[in-house]
Formats: sequence, structure tokens, C-alpha cells
Amino acid sequence: MRRFGWQIGMVCFCWLLAVYAGAQGKAQIGVDKQVFNFGTIEEAKGLASHVFQIENTGDAPLVISRVTASCGCTRPEWTKEPIAPGKAGNLKVTYNPKGRPGPFYKTITIYSNAGKPRYNVAIKGNVTPKPAAPVFTYPYAIGNLKLHTKTVLYNNLRQSETLGEKISIKNDGKTSIAVEIGKMPHFLTADVRPASLKPGEVGEITFLMDGHALKHKGRYRMKVPLVVKAVGEESVEEEIFVAANVIDDFSKWSAKDKAKGPVIHISGTLLDFGEVPSKRSVIPFIGNKLTGTVDITNQGKDDLVIYSFTSDDERISINRGKKTIKPGETTTYKVSIRPKDVKVRLEALVNIISNDPNGPVRLLKVTAHK
Repeated sequence: MRRFGWQIGMVCFCWLLAVYAGAQGKAQIGVDKQVFNFGTIEEAKGLASHVFQIENTGDAPLVISRVTASCGCTRPEWTKEPIAPGKAGNLKVTYNPKGRPGPFYKTITIYSNAGKPRYNVAIKGNVTPKPAAPVFTYPYAIGNLKLHTKTVLYNNLRQSETLGEKISIKNDGKTSIAVEIGKMPHFLTADVRPASLKPGEVGEITFLMDGHALKHKGRYRMKVPLVVKAVGEESVEEEIFVAANVIDDFSKWSAKDKAKGPVIHISGTLLDFGEVPSKRSVIPFIGNKLTGTVDITNQGKDDLVIYSFTSDDERISINRGKKTIKPGETTTYKVSIRPKDVKVRLEALVNIISNDPNGPVRLLKVTAHK
């Protein structure tokens, strides 16, 4: 009988213990969103962050002991204080896209005193790669100064614009060098940074061309002196070639306006002199020159104005035709070369700039060979 009473007592004690334990309650963890999608992010813009809201849906304080991420590229920061029942805390997750182009999916694990001690959230998205920095070679030299080019070209410049172009430079010598720009036309400025380069140091020359200061449209060509002064050595001076196509501003023209404008038609885009004679007696030509012709026709409804018909190649000479061509009219330009100037092969461009709103800049290729 006593034994039976003892057993009944133990059962009651265990029941009371369970009831007491249940009365203490447990923390329960939840989040506002299980997986956050960043969508597309740019590597160039750097770190991307999102804040998850951690909710305590239980009836005891929620304590987050630690948070881990599946990758070192993902950094979690979380609320360290206990989160009361019915309240919420924060989990900030920061993703570093540097060097990680393409899609990603990262898991973050939350450790806590909740009924489910390990709880996972995730971030995902796609990283567009940062544009690769230009890799320059320096095939040109002025003294110990190496340049990636000695030519500055402004393809299309309007008289309402100021445009810039750059030349990358490098000190290839063993002493510091100073770089100075000589006299330039009033519409062109240049800035050398840094003005003095240490051995192996890289810099750049920025040229700004002010279209507001230009009086005429067409092809502009100029040579800019560049002086390189190395410590303990004589100065070296050479020229940078700068060219620009200055055109009309057709940005506000409608399709209807353009349809009423001039239309340039060129008889050909290639003028090939073929094999040129090595001696005057082989083939007759006038004044030691070979000459070809190019016809320009205005197929539009308004006057066609040829602002310039020029080549940057000094081996080519041009006799101009009419500057203003009425609708339906044709004019002829003569392009000449001297065979003695063609050493092996000639390949050059003629720039034709007009007021055709659908193509203000046209190119004619001139070729010849020995």
C-alpha cells in the first residue's frame, strides 16, 4: 500500500513539473522575409545591404547568441539585446560584390535560444561586372616620356559643346621629368596631371576643345608642341596632332525637318590608284601627280553645303569643287597623290563634312601601292 502511494506521488510531481515548465514558455523565431532578392547590383557600386526583421513569436525573451554566413563576402550584424515576446530585432546582412560577377545565393544561419535553435535566411541576386580599366601600352615616345598615342581626335563636335579627350603618359626614365604644353589656339586647352612625373609614374594629358569659340564648321587640324624636360638632360620637343569634326547641331530636328534637308551622295567611298609608277616614263601623269575624281550630288530638297573636304595625310592634295550644291546638282572634287611619296603602300582617309542632317561626316578611303 505504501509503495502504491509513493508511485501516485511521483506521477503527480512529474505532472506538476511539466505544468511549471510549460508555464515558463519558450522563445520562437521568425522573419519578415525568408529570402531577400537584391535583383541586379553593380560591382562598381560596392557593398549592398538588407535588414531582415527578426520577430519573437514566443512567450519568452529571444536571445541570439551568434550569426554565421556561408561566405566571407557576407557580413551579418544583429541585435545583441534579448528580444521580448511580440517584439522584433534586426539582422543586417551586407554583401560585397567585388570580384564576384554573376548570380549569387548566400545562406545566413541564426543561432538562438528559440525552440528551433538554428534558423536560416538567405540573400540572392546577380552582380554585373565592373567595366575593366583600360590597359594602355605606350608605343610612342618623346624623350623619356612614353605616350599611348600622339593623336587626339574629336569625332563630332557641335558649336554648343566643350569636349575633352585624354592621352595616357608614363615616365620611362630614371629621373623625374616635367611635361609642358606649347602654344595652342584659343579654343583648345590642355592640362598635364601630374606636371612632374617620377620614374615609372603614370599620368595623363587632358585636352578640352571649346566649340563655342569656333567660328566655322568643318575639319579642324592643328599641331600642339609638347616639351619634355628631364633632370640633368636637354629638353625634347615634339608635336601632338589634334583634329576635330565640327558639325551642325541636328538634335532638335524632327524626321520631317530632316526629310526636307539636303542629302549628300558620293560617287564612291574608295579611290584606289592601284600600283603607282616608280619612274615618270612608265605612265604619263601631270606635274608629277596622279589624280582621281569624286562626284558629289545633292539628292535632297535644300542646298547642300560642303564645309570641308580634306585629308590629314599630307601626301594627299585636293582641288575643291563647289561649296554650295543646289538640289539635283553635282560637283567634282579632284584628289591627287605624288607617286614618289608612296614608299610601299598608301592608305589614307578624306573627311567630308556637310550639312546633311542624316550623315554630316562621310569618309573616302584613298589607297595606292608600289
